[in-house]
Amino acid sequence: MGVDWRADIPFYYLILAVAALCYFAVLYLSQAPFGLALQGVRDNPRRMAALGFNVNAHRVAAYAFAALLAALGGVLQVWNYRQISPGSVAVERDIDILIIAVVGGIARPIGPFIGALIFVLLRTFALDFLVKIGLDGNRFRLIIGLGFLAIVFWSSDGVIGLYERWKHLGATRRTTTSYKRASGHG
Repeated sequence: MGVDWRADIPFYYLILAVAALCYFAVLYLSQAPFGLALQGVRDNPRRMAALGFNVNAHRVAAYAFAALLAALGGVLQVWNYRQISPGSVAVERDIDILIIAVVGGIARPIGPFIGALIFVLLRTFALDFLVKIGLDGNRFRLIIGLGFLAIVFWSSDGVIGLYERWKHLGATRRTTTSYKRASGHG
């Protein structure tokens, strides 16, 4: 009498646990000495080589870690759908993943999760919106593309960058307003 992992609710919690573990592994790795060395290799590989780091070994290890996470996602996808088809590795899926990462923000580990949430919400509710304004429901990609272009245009760090910019702007306005009140200029 065990857990039926193919049932929807247990499988959902399994996926949630795996996603949380992967997130915390990436977060830990990004703050560990290896992750800091990877940032140095990304920013200035010649300097890191001069400091004695094996740049190629660090790059291979980073790709291996990324491949492990991708393979884990692939195994869970096959487990969920109980099959794999050539369409699951199509260019369209790769573009979706790129859009998700860029919209959420590539610079922080939480960014792709936020991008995936936005993507799924748009995919879920865009059909209703498009039908209400008189467009074909198959124009979902149009809304995704316009949103992607807007995010890239206004923030190179995705939604997280926009949020931090708005937060900083609000803090600057509050500081300026309180300064004007305190100094008697406002």
